[in-house]
Amino acid sequence: MDATTLVLLVAGGIVLLMILLWIMSTYNRMVDLRNEVENQYQNLETQVGVKDQKVALVEQTDLAQLGLESEVYDKIVEARKMFAQAKSSGDRSALSKASGMMDSVIPSALAFAESNPQLTSHNVLVAGLEEGVHAIAKMASEVEEYNQSAKNYNTYIEMFPSIIVARMFGFDRADLFDQYSDEQVAHMFDRRADLGSFVESKRSEADVKTEKFKDEIEAIEAEAELLEAKARLAALKEQMNE
Repeated sequence: MDATTLVLLVAGGIVLLMILLWIMSTYNRMVDLRNEVENQYQNLETQVGVKDQKVALVEQTDLAQLGLESEVYDKIVEARKMFAQAKSSGDRSALSKASGMMDSVIPSALAFAESNPQLTSHNVLVAGLEEGVHAIAKMASEVEEYNQSAKNYNTYIEMFPSIIVARMFGFDRADLFDQYSDEQVAHMFDRRADLGSFVESKRSEADVKTEKFKDEIEAIEAEAELLEAKARLAALKEQMNE
């Protein structure tokens, strides 16, 4: 074997080794990103599970017989069934829908329970539904973290040349988590208003007045800045005319 052939073989071996190392590194990176997506999804599933446990209290108490709207009660039953199916099948779309339905009924059920203190399990029910509302608030950040990890993963497997490795080993896109249904989005502001009365701590009259004055001060400051800007603009125009 002459020197040229040996050099070519060594060079080819080095190139092949580098390619193999790159494939291994890219593969491991994809696995790491995919595992992060799965971990974040488990956090979402846990939060929906908390809400499922809390709405179960409504079924156990059977508030429908006490005057709770049948529509609310029916949604609770449907959401619990959908969550159970999503958990067993891993259907993320179904989990998202179940979560959205729970979000829409928990505040209504809580308001109804609070207005009926004669219930035997009133305190337990109210406390449980309040925990469900806090789970709704907490899940908003969980959804954001999950979707961000899913976007990072999807971007990486679609970039060149990592897309080659993704297709070689069957790395598929991760589904984003849609927290709200179309119906909920249409009533988003009403929903936030409902949640706000439960999630936010009760404020005193002094706090309300302080916040009101703060808003007025901010409005006045904004108006003053606008007037100042107009005055400076007028001065600049005068200098240009001179």
